Amino acid sequence: MPLRRAWIPAIVAPIVVVAGVVAVPAIADAGSPPPAKTPAQVLTLIAGSHGAHYSGTVEQTSDLGLPQLPSSMSSPRSSSGFDASSVLELVTGSHKAQVYVDGETKQRVQLLDTLSERDLIRNGTSVWTYDASAHTAMHVTASGHEKSGMPQATTPAALADRFISSITPSTAVTVSTGTYLGHGVYDLKLAPRTSATLVGDAVITVDAQSGVPLAVRIDARGQSTAAVRVAFSTIDFSQPGADVFAFTPPKGTSVKNLDLPTATPHSMRPEKTDAQKPTVIGSGWTTIVKTTAGTGTAGLDPKSAALLNELTQKVNGGRMLQTSLFTIYLRDDGTVLAGAVPASTLLAAAK
Repeated sequence: MPLRRAWIPAIVAPIVVVAGVVAVPAIADAGSPPPAKTPAQVLTLIAGSHGAHYSGTVEQTSDLGLPQLPSSMSSPRSSSGFDASSVLELVTGSHKAQVYVDGETKQRVQLLDTLSERDLIRNGTSVWTYDASAHTAMHVTASGHEKSGMPQATTPAALADRFISSITPSTAVTVSTGTYLGHGVYDLKLAPRTSATLVGDAVITVDAQSGVPLAVRIDARGQSTAAVRVAFSTIDFSQPGADVFAFTPPKGTSVKNLDLPTATPHSMRPEKTDAQKPTVIGSGWTTIVKTTAGTGTAGLDPKSAALLNELTQKVNGGRMLQTSLFTIYLRDDGTVLAGAVPASTLLAAAK
């Protein structure tokens, strides 16, 4: 069982678990703290920003307490553009991307690596992903109403939407004012009402005029530096040119075309078996997701096994990946449990 295919969902899922319309009043001085608002008013402000247009540079930094990967353990990406080490690099390293947004149907995110680039371009119902180093591209065509299965990118707005959609009574929501990048902003703080999670809080920095999230910071409990921060370092609220969202694969690129089906009646969709459905244990910030990733760790190739051993610790029945923000329990039988909780909580849930 190649690590790059089977364990990627287990590595990425905790980020999702953790993250799990109105006219904007004018503000006289965008560079000073704005008038006070309630959390509900700031949430409404964010909801009204989905049709905004802007561009800028987004920087992602992570400090999850994971060891630096030895260069001998890095490996070239697979033909699909990803492998386990590259995914770990994305969620643990520092990265920079150029972001262009023109409403809800036109977005471009260009991830700038040291020697290459990766792009996600959406122009209406046409979506391209492009990996320059692998010389591969994927073109997805979907109906105007189909969002399921569409490629997504990590931007302040996308991350903010995930957190906002997960607000429950288990979350304390407060707001303060300040400035960021010369703009008056609201800092919306989402804090768990329980100490049983590794998450300390999440802070969404919102432009007071447009409602666009400019930064999202996720703090781990007891850690002085942000565990994850995705933030604009520069931003321009003028409308990007239409050519930004036009993409033609360079010569020599291997292109895979996919069609997402139009909305299908629920009764016509194939039902997943019980074995395919993940089990959700608990709720809110202490949610644990239990699923099956394959046949377990026995079939790993030597390089994948070395990478797994470097990042995890041997525990009863499998291996444990412990970060400051989330934990993953990889059982020998292929079962995976993940959540923003301590390792002891996962072990107890696995019994």
